[in-house]
Amino acid sequence: MPPEAGPTASAEADEKSTATKKLSAGNSDEPSAVRAALSEARQDLWRAQPVLFPGLFNALRDFVFDPALAISSVLIPPLLGLTADNALAKCFTLIAMPIKHVYGYIPRDEDSDRSMRAVSRSVVLHPGAQAQGRMPKFRPPSDLRSAFLGSVSFMVGAASDVVGVATNPKKMKRWVDALGQLKAYLNASGVGDELEEAIMKPMLRGRLFCNLKILNDIQEVKNADRAEKAKCCSVRDIEDDIREGHRLMRFATAAYGTTMIKSAIDKDVGENELCDETSAIATHTGVDPADVRLLYRKDDGDQLILHHFAAVDHKSKSIVLALRGTLSLSGAIVDVQGMASNFCCGLAHQGMAEMADTIWNTSGEDLKKIFAEPDLKEYGLTIIGHSLGAGTACLLNIKCHIDKLVGDRSIKCYAFAPPPTFNPCKDVEPNDDLVDEAMKNCVAFIHDNDAVPFLSVASVRRLASLLDAVDNVTENMWFFKRWKIFHEWDEIPQNVFESFDNAIKHGTKDIDAAREVDGCCEVFIPARVIVWMKKNLTNKHFSAIGCDSTRVTSDNTVFISPDMFTDHLPEQYEDALDDLLEQQEGQKND
Repeated sequence: MPPEAGPTASAEADEKSTATKKLSAGNSDEPSAVRAALSEARQDLWRAQPVLFPGLFNALRDFVFDPALAISSVLIPPLLGLTADNALAKCFTLIAMPIKHVYGYIPRDEDSDRSMRAVSRSVVLHPGAQAQGRMPKFRPPSDLRSAFLGSVSFMVGAASDVVGVATNPKKMKRWVDALGQLKAYLNASGVGDELEEAIMKPMLRGRLFCNLKILNDIQEVKNADRAEKAKCCSVRDIEDDIREGHRLMRFATAAYGTTMIKSAIDKDVGENELCDETSAIATHTGVDPADVRLLYRKDDGDQLILHHFAAVDHKSKSIVLALRGTLSLSGAIVDVQGMASNFCCGLAHQGMAEMADTIWNTSGEDLKKIFAEPDLKEYGLTIIGHSLGAGTACLLNIKCHIDKLVGDRSIKCYAFAPPPTFNPCKDVEPNDDLVDEAMKNCVAFIHDNDAVPFLSVASVRRLASLLDAVDNVTENMWFFKRWKIFHEWDEIPQNVFESFDNAIKHGTKDIDAAREVDGCCEVFIPARVIVWMKKNLTNKHFSAIGCDSTRVTSDNTVFISPDMFTDHLPEQYEDALDDLLEQQEGQKND
């Protein structure tokens, strides 16, 4: 290369490099006008919080406008020269102005900072917040979103269960064996025939939903005071139970995992506080993350073990063992294994009795190691759960008392929405006193019309008897007549009420006289008291009724109601206990 050509070539290369940098808005030191316009538009859209038709406008912003703007701000600027950049920015500003003005004129939430719903939104509005240590907030979900998140949790669990069965022979064998036992029991006990007569026959002939609606209307008239009939104590007698239940229900919710915690959370928290399961549990329950000592999240294939965790609760000076409820098809299979089997001086729900044994065999040694810590030698054991976890907790509570699994330490149980699980078989076993002691240390909670606390083999047979009694009348009705009754355009005929009353009088005797097989007996919730939280439809507040556990189960069948399953959700129990505790505190202040 000629000597004189060197500087010239170098200068030309520098000029080309400079021109390239100017053409590349993404790498230039000078900001891109298009990128600035796009970023400004995104911020304007996120600041607007529509009150009118939020489902429409928020969805358009979240899934159409914002993604398009984000992608455009990355792809377009590097392709433009400086002149084109400025020109396109002006054109884009004119095009985007109508959309920005539409969102600007929509009525909006005054407190826009509190309405941040996701990390992406916070990053758009305050791109430097994370770097400065101001972490984005997680806002409590609406009731609709809360129910949606809970449903998603179950569907995800069900989907993973199906995949697990398809890929794990041990799990498939467990399912086949459990369902085979259930089928054999239904056939031998006659329950299968009763369910077919009461449910399958009217369903195939198009009468089932009408029968359910009629039975609901009759039960609302005949059983309106069912909680009052089972009452055994005053509200003052259960105030401490409500206060402690309010705090411990959060442990039961936390056992379901992060998604369920997000559906039930009722305060603004930092996203970093929900970033992993241990942090989420600590945030929702109020314990220190270091006090979450045991977190069991395995599925061993050959046996089902409920997910559970143990945490040190310094407020109650106890180790809290929280058991997850039904969140998968495997859990549902345990639920329906309701035939009774021998368990701790009595008869118990077979599926949950086996689960109580399995949980202690799996985590009992780890719990003993926690109890052995010097600072925890005086701490007791508190077992809690919701739904399937609550039924298992009740039986594990009895097992701990009878087998002295934690020595002389205090043992308590708080069960939220437990199904009936136990019959103590009085005057048969020598450890009746220990069973009574276990029941005295257990408190159960029922939320309004939740159906799960009434689901047992006996109650299902009573329900089948009532449905069959209704169907015996409706099968002789014209379709148009049933249609008018279903839509409440016509009254329920008197002969339907008479058929219902006859089923109540004679149904129990018919069931008792039915074929008896091993595993068929009346079971109830083994608790000192059941706190039944009833909602007042007028003022939307709850009232608490202390009920006798045996009368709740034996005097009531499954109550058909539109909210019989939604009332079972963990967040519903938390909301009811929040309201009851607020009323207690208000009365004290007055």
